[in-house]
Amino acid sequence: MDVVSLCSRLIKCKSVTPNDDGALDLVADFLAAVGFETNIMFFRSPDGSNVVKNLFASFGTSSKKILGFLGHSDVVPPGDGWDSDPFEPVQRNGYLIGRGICDMKGGIGAFCSAVAQFVQKKFDGSLKILITGDEEIGTPEGIRSLLDWCCKTGNIPQDCLIGEPSSENVLGDRIYLGHRGSINIVVRSTGLQGHVAYPSNFKNSLAPVCRFVTHMLDYQWKYEDKRFPQTHLEPTMLFTNNYASNVVPDQTSANLNIRFSSDYNTSMLREILQNEAKKFDLSLEFIESGNAFFCDDEKLKSAMVSSIQEVTGVATAFSAGGGTSDGRYLVSHCNTIEFGLVDKFIHQKNEKTKIQDLLNLEKIYLRFLEKYFSSP
Repeated sequence: MDVVSLCSRLIKCKSVTPNDDGALDLVADFLAAVGFETNIMFFRSPDGSNVVKNLFASFGTSSKKILGFLGHSDVVPPGDGWDSDPFEPVQRNGYLIGRGICDMKGGIGAFCSAVAQFVQKKFDGSLKILITGDEEIGTPEGIRSLLDWCCKTGNIPQDCLIGEPSSENVLGDRIYLGHRGSINIVVRSTGLQGHVAYPSNFKNSLAPVCRFVTHMLDYQWKYEDKRFPQTHLEPTMLFTNNYASNVVPDQTSANLNIRFSSDYNTSMLREILQNEAKKFDLSLEFIESGNAFFCDDEKLKSAMVSSIQEVTGVATAFSAGGGTSDGRYLVSHCNTIEFGLVDKFIHQKNEKTKIQDLLNLEKIYLRFLEKYFSSP
């Protein structure tokens, strides 16, 4: 099965988180046919309310070099406004269209097609493939449970390639060596409802939240680690329990997100935000996504850059910007880099990628595998 056919079959699986709809079985069958040992695992939350399907596949027993591939088969809901069925792959004007083709069924298809060719030749090492079914939500029963199982069974790779979309404008122009950390903050204020014309009779819950948000937008974040974009705070939502123009609300909340460099960690940010919130008599709730991480492994960087250059001729830049990925959980176990398709159309209606990019990505991954296992 060629890479375009494999990706097309993956698109047909309506694997909107938390459903799998056969996506991981399809990948497992494809890998098993070329000699991989495959293991489909279901991890359950302690109360049994959440069950996530995951795949682990392995080829080879040598421990001289152990390369992993990390991905996810789940996709976000398609939404409205598509020109075609989002789960029926369409080829049009040189593009393959369908939900998840960029994020990240194209990456899975390209890597699986590359390893299927690579394992036909002898090599001194082994391959580990980890694919989770809930990256878009990111519950503990996804990659974190899969990694716990890998640690307990001795199946952690030495190095890992994440096939998430990383290219910016053309395939190969950007490799992610890491990402900023992310933390969400829910800001809450309680006041006393009243008529807007009688200030002595109410306590406005909205005003201190607005002042706090403005205050934090002007906060001077340090910027010492230039490998990352500077730490940045952005308000994302604002709620009150009142919709009348002449009534002051007694309950207000706002959601903020901070994407932060290695100049900070979640504990430091908690302390900063709590201290600032006290000035406005606000309460905070924190939802942590993970700290910043970065990989400076020269052999991985060199193998990937030269593979891209040989296939596309594109000049490659390194970055630690963008969103978060499951790499934040893997990076404490092994060296991790991220490279895949152009990310321009992820999570959009009519999600698409160039068919030639899929073919070239397969070639790049194959070159990378050859260079990785042939280097000293």
